[in-house]
Amino acid sequence: MNKNTFEPIRLMSNENPFGPSPKALATIKKYKNNIHCYPSWIPETLKEKCAIYNNVSPHNISVSAGSYELINLITSFFVGEDEEIITFDNTFMAYNYSAKRNGRKCTIVKMSGPHYDLNDLVPLCNKKTKAIFFANPNNPTGTFINHLSLRKLLISIPNNIFVISDEAYIEYVTDGSYPNSVELQKEFPNLIILRTFSKIYGLAGIRIGYGIASKDVVEKLDQVRLLRSVNALAEKAGEAAIEDVDYVNLSAKHNAIERDKLFTELTELGFNVVPSQANFLYIPFNNNHDKDKVVQALAEQGLIVCDLTIFGHDKSIRISIGTQDANLRVIDCLSKIN
Repeated sequence: MNKNTFEPIRLMSNENPFGPSPKALATIKKYKNNIHCYPSWIPETLKEKCAIYNNVSPHNISVSAGSYELINLITSFFVGEDEEIITFDNTFMAYNYSAKRNGRKCTIVKMSGPHYDLNDLVPLCNKKTKAIFFANPNNPTGTFINHLSLRKLLISIPNNIFVISDEAYIEYVTDGSYPNSVELQKEFPNLIILRTFSKIYGLAGIRIGYGIASKDVVEKLDQVRLLRSVNALAEKAGEAAIEDVDYVNLSAKHNAIERDKLFTELTELGFNVVPSQANFLYIPFNNNHDKDKVVQALAEQGLIVCDLTIFGHDKSIRISIGTQDANLRVIDCLSKIN
């Protein structure tokens, strides 16, 4: 078969390969005829449903147009022009990007491997430090900070420094030592938790997310955000998606099974695969030649993975967990070139 006849399979953006839940899709179809109507000033119903899901008060929920809106609001309004944020070098690029976009200083902590070391953060905190950002599980490595480590960090730093735990992939976590961040937030008001509907809920294209924070922080976020920043379809889809627990559980179960299979097969083929708690696998290489060869071979089979040059790491790739068929195609392709 000619390589150009393959239908491209997206394995580069960590999307749910099964798309949105049936309930979310049905809701979108139901409300599409009402898109001439303005959305809510503040999506109170979605706030309430997110609160119920997380066992918190609606006063602790801030709904947003994707979690990036909250990242940008925190960076621009909670961090002064002469203050700074701290983040890691091999993590989600939005934190550093938001700091640069808003003219804020960003101190980058270099990771010696795929794992965070929170002990590296504490000595860097000073009077100008206002926020610490990290993804948990981390994007792109799939590693995570456990409960004890996060609590230790929160105890070790001044309580006027916000700690932002971006938990976009939390629904995919299977390790029991992962933080109960919602309970930690009740103990530490400077902890802000970010969640998204873009990953396991399959709603990346309509931009919907939320934060869990103290009542004071939520009030400030809602004061500075643009009114009606969440569009009507996103609001209604989010309301349906967060209640479709069966779909989320099925997606998480599929991911756990396929993630373990893909990790095992690629490791046996000789690849240096990092164990993951997300819906993707991170593979570092010794040189760009080997990395480029893998990316090209997969692309020729219609398998589009993430070349992490965009993260500033030109010797590594990230492969999203796809359908069973897509994952088998990845294994078959790489078994022929390694």
